[in-house]
Amino acid sequence: MSVILKADDYLDNDVAYLLGMILMRGTFHVERDIRRLIIQFPYKSLEVKGITGKKQEIDKETFIRLSLDATRNRIQELLEVDLQTTKHNREVQLVAVFTRNTMSWRNLRTLLNNKNSYLEFEIPHVIFEAPEDIQKDFLRGIADTASNPNKADLDQLGAQRIVIEFQHGNWVLPIQLCRLLQENLGIKVSHILWGHPNIRSPWDESKGKSWAKEHRMRIFAGDFAPIGYNFSYKQKMFEELVTWNEKKGLAVTTKFCNPKIKKIRGGGKPKQKDEKDKSLPVAVRGHFDGYYQICQKLGCEQGCPSSQIEMFDEHDEY
Repeated sequence: MSVILKADDYLDNDVAYLLGMILMRGTFHVERDIRRLIIQFPYKSLEVKGITGKKQEIDKETFIRLSLDATRNRIQELLEVDLQTTKHNREVQLVAVFTRNTMSWRNLRTLLNNKNSYLEFEIPHVIFEAPEDIQKDFLRGIADTASNPNKADLDQLGAQRIVIEFQHGNWVLPIQLCRLLQENLGIKVSHILWGHPNIRSPWDESKGKSWAKEHRMRIFAGDFAPIGYNFSYKQKMFEELVTWNEKKGLAVTTKFCNPKIKKIRGGGKPKQKDEKDKSLPVAVRGHFDGYYQICQKLGCEQGCPSSQIEMFDEHDEY
């Protein structure tokens, strides 16, 4: 009889990296005796704008495939199955086919609490207790699948940020990732732009629920430098963003996000018709004047007494 290893026995750098990719864009499929793990790498356009503003059209499909080829041996040896890359609409898929109920399949399912999709995955508890190098590889897996550094996301002063995108249906994962970044690794999160009618574009006659978009976690480029990307084309663009901030004097000391002490100036946000939409989790149905109020409703514990409480400074929300 086979024995399934405990999660902390099975977790190493390669597993952590793969887990990060699965967590953000992976799905498990079972059809009779065939089991498939599919990880999606979507891209919205072929055009890339360099930090200087010069447009450059690249074949993102090829870049993704090349990046996956660079990590193929790492993942293939871990899973002990053949890996395939396929194109589907505007995404590249990494597909692993298991003809048997292997140990690697069972351990991945166990680590992800036997859930099937990135719409419901949560960060495995063992990640929070893992060594720092394991946590960083886990985050690189997340970044390679759910973050595309480019010059489009910047703050009011022009400082470049990177964005990690979460599917709209998963409201738990952003809170957990923010905790891992800030409390465990000391990496500052600017804020989370929630897919909520008080935070994103409200209901529109022509577009419908235009607020029901992905959740976007924003991090200033320099703050994310200890993590970075394994995909070489993403890392190159990311390094340009970091350098830009430094040259422009925008690599300022940012603060850790602590929703418990944030304030709002002014009269708050106007009410919107979809605030109690049934597609929203019960906890966040209603009116919110700032993203951080949603974080609190979803269980954010940033700034609670800990060895890192001194990192959190009070500041206002604009």
